[in-house]
Amino acid sequence: MPAAWMSVIGAALPYIESVAKIALPVFKQRKSDKEAAESLQKQIEELQTAVTHNAEHVRALAQQLQTTLAALEQAGVQLASAQQRQQRWALAALGCGLVALVLAVVALLR
Repeated sequence: MPAAWMSVIGAALPYIESVAKIALPVFKQRKSDKEAAESLQKQIEELQTAVTHNAEHVRALAQQLQTTLAALEQAGVQLASAQQRQQRWALAALGCGLVALVLAVVALLR
């Protein structure tokens, strides 16, 4: 009986080799596809983590920007108020100067 199996294996060996040459790359490709899928899944998870961190940083920056804009708006209001005060003082000084000029001209003419 063992001799019968040996002759069958001997006859089938060339065919097994050709089938193996065709089939092995397919099995390797499936493993490679599996590894590629795992790698792709890992990349997706890393990208999702990066997007989450970026969103948190953008939210923090938006809050800082909002605070900065509020401070700038307040500073603008204070600056406008100070400018109006300076304009009033300048007009008052101009008025005093004109009064002094008129008094000086009147004093010269007497």
